[in-house]
Amino acid sequence: MSQKAKNDLRHYAGAAGIFILIIFLLLFLSFNEVPPVNKDIFVTVTGMVGRNPDEVDSLTKKVDSLQTSNDLLVKQKDELEKMVITLQENMIDKISILGASFIDNLIEKKK
Repeated sequence: MSQKAKNDLRHYAGAAGIFILIIFLLLFLSFNEVPPVNKDIFVTVTGMVGRNPDEVDSLTKKVDSLQTSNDLLVKQKDELEKMVITLQENMIDKISILGASFIDNLIEKKK
């Protein structure tokens, strides 16, 4: 048997195995009920079977786009936090100088 025939046979056996697995899953579900706690996970997993590759590609692109937007927003948030910290440090310095000069004026008036 040639290598191509072996590969084809392996692919057909894999497809038949998945098909039989799905049939057994359907039979199992016809006799048993999925608990509400696990329903969301089960629906997600079974929903992945038979998805359209174009739909998966479009969703992947959308996820990538949203990830890029998220990264940009995180970067902007970090920059704003840095600006607030700098502003707070400047205000503390100015208030400290103002307080020190006020105390110095009080001490000079007492003398």
